[in-house]
Amino acid sequence: MTATMNPEQVYVCLWSHADAVPGHIHFVVQPACRDDMTRHNAYGPVLQLAMSEANQVPGKAAVEEVCVRIRAELRASA
Repeated sequence: MTATMNPEQVYVCLWSHADAVPGHIHFVVQPACRDDMTRHNAYGPVLQLAMSEANQVPGKAAVEEVCVRIRAELRASA
């Protein structure tokens, strides 16, 4: 994530809530970029919440482009 996205930090967390009952797991690896921290005036869990509430999801092409870069980085490090 660091090599691909060049974030300030990488947040890694585990969520296990569905209607307040553990039922499935979300494993989150999130680049925490300075632009996002500045835009939302937040960091850490507060940044995650602010980004979620903003509901600004990248387009399919942007997600695919990052996936291609991450796959290449993983292959190179294997």
